[in-house]
Amino acid sequence: MKLSKYLTISLSIAMLLTISTLSSSAITPASDYGSNTVAKKSKPRVVIIKAEWCSACQKVDPIMMGLMKEYGDKLDFIMLDVTSEESTAQAAAKAKSLGLSSFFEANKKMTSTVAVFKGKKSVFKTAKNFNRDDYVRAFEKAIK
Repeated sequence: MKLSKYLTISLSIAMLLTISTLSSSAITPASDYGSNTVAKKSKPRVVIIKAEWCSACQKVDPIMMGLMKEYGDKLDFIMLDVTSEESTAQAAAKAKSLGLSSFFEANKKMTSTVAVFKGKKSVFKTAKNFNRDDYVRAFEKAIK
């Protein structure tokens, strides 16, 4: 149990370090999506529901980190963390500010969910999917 917790913490730290090195356009903070700016954003959004305790999320994280580096200039990546009650409340507020409340409410208990939105429409959704090629196909289709 201690080793698992250590690995989870290590993975989370590595993920935060990776995210901080990505270009600022790779992950768009919620504050950049005011009610008027959502309509102006032309990049599709990749929404990821994750939790530190989720083993499937730990398998998806490295795939997403690589894809964030590759597609960060073409897609906006949005992480919704449901690890704790506090982070879930923050994720709900973030989802609301992005116009994703109904999606979040419907999927917040389904950790490792990855969805692609083109405008307000969900064009791809999967969970517990460790196949990088599935994500690449969905991302390429969304940016066309």
